[in-house]
Amino acid sequence: ADVRRRRPGGLTEREIQVLRLVAAGRTNRAIAGELVISEHTVARHLNNIFAKLDVSSRAAATAYAYRHGLT
Repeated sequence: ADVRRRRPGGLTEREIQVLRLVAAGRTNRAIAGELVISEHTVARHLNNIFAKLDVSSRAAATAYAYRHGLT
């Protein structure tokens, strides 16, 4: 149960890192720089996050992050 609480929505640790940065208002470019990954990889993570959370926008993903205490 602890793991579920720490990682809602079945997100990986990396997806949670990306989601937190999205919720903090970072652009894909800024996220890529901070995590030292490509913008393409950031976009792929975001697509996975949107699919897992059943959301279609950064705003909705941010709302999810706030609701689940990820910010």
